[in-house]
Amino acid sequence: MFTGVQQREMAVLKKKIWNVALGELLDVEGVVAEDVLSKSLSVILPVGVSLKALRQTQPEIVSQLLKHGVTHVKVKIVPAITAGEFRAALGSIVPSVAELNPLLTRVTIHQFGVIYNNIEDRSTREQGVRTMMNIASRLPREIRRTPQITLSLVSAEDRERERAAIHSINAALLTGYIANKVFPVWPAFIEACVVGGLFHDIGKAFYHQYQHQYQDRGHVIHGDAKIFNYHPLLGETLMKDSGVQDVSILGAVRSHHEKWGGMGVPDRLSGEYIPMSARIVAVANAFENMTSRLLAEEPCRGDQAVSMMIGLTSTDFDSRIMRALLSAIGLYPPGTVVLLSDGRTGIVLETKERDLLCPRVLVCIDKNNRRVSPFETMKIHKEGGIYIKEALDDFAKRRLDPYGAAV
Repeated sequence: MFTGVQQREMAVLKKKIWNVALGELLDVEGVVAEDVLSKSLSVILPVGVSLKALRQTQPEIVSQLLKHGVTHVKVKIVPAITAGEFRAALGSIVPSVAELNPLLTRVTIHQFGVIYNNIEDRSTREQGVRTMMNIASRLPREIRRTPQITLSLVSAEDRERERAAIHSINAALLTGYIANKVFPVWPAFIEACVVGGLFHDIGKAFYHQYQHQYQDRGHVIHGDAKIFNYHPLLGETLMKDSGVQDVSILGAVRSHHEKWGGMGVPDRLSGEYIPMSARIVAVANAFENMTSRLLAEEPCRGDQAVSMMIGLTSTDFDSRIMRALLSAIGLYPPGTVVLLSDGRTGIVLETKERDLLCPRVLVCIDKNNRRVSPFETMKIHKEGGIYIKEALDDFAKRRLDPYGAAV
């Protein structure tokens, strides 16, 4: 006797392609099975495009297709690969994929919560800062042995009360990762950057105490705009009160929202006047914001975040730091689910600095739309004829159970 799930999977294998009416196109899962052409034979919708991606990036696609007289689209159902399956498979991959100790992540998140929950008690919060800095001193060592840092970032999904802490630990990991790429022989500076990344948003913990006290040109600043403009200053004050004197840490906390073109806050610094630690945190913070649910209901995939940030480099970021991020995680960061040109589906495991378009991939589904068991690893080669056709999903961030284990 087959279970309901098995019966559905068998039905999918028997009927692999559906001719889907436009009215239902954005309500089903799968990928476009063949190019959709206009009357002039130009491609409107290429084969392999994920319908999930279309919902996020082109919600107007149905009306566009109707204008070209298209009424149906052939859709191929791709068997789901779950994040849980991917995580389970990581342990058996050779060579192995190193991940940050999840217990260290859990302890850091807990200690961060202690500071937030006691922000009005000066003695407790300052002791919390000192404790956190001791924990942070271990992170650079862990980061150095974790070449695929995106696989060690934590998902804030279903953890509403911990989102600020999770965002901060993710930003710290990314900051240390980038700093290590740019300044590998400056361990003290790397550690300062990690601490700055960990505390970059700590000023937001004061927000509820000051919501009626700040004014801008006579008008009270409400909501997100007020938090955005003043939390760097509050954070710097807290760090100084806790005895922090390192200019790289203080500069990262105060200036992580400055922009390369001079249109940031709080000081409108530009270019080389922005502290180096703050430039690194700015890039890490932006990537983390784009790929998390902290600021967006539908976070970007890692590859989408990289693409958008490249477009903002001239106005927002130091190009040197952006190049370091790109060379470290690639155009398709580890954890990105990709469709290969030969029809197989896999998940990016790692990207080499000199081969951004040729990562190592964990192949999960073969060209006949069937699961590969066990999953296989392959290295894309420039001369091999196989390339990444499209990114479908992002399994980079992991969930943590209450005891610190990654799931």
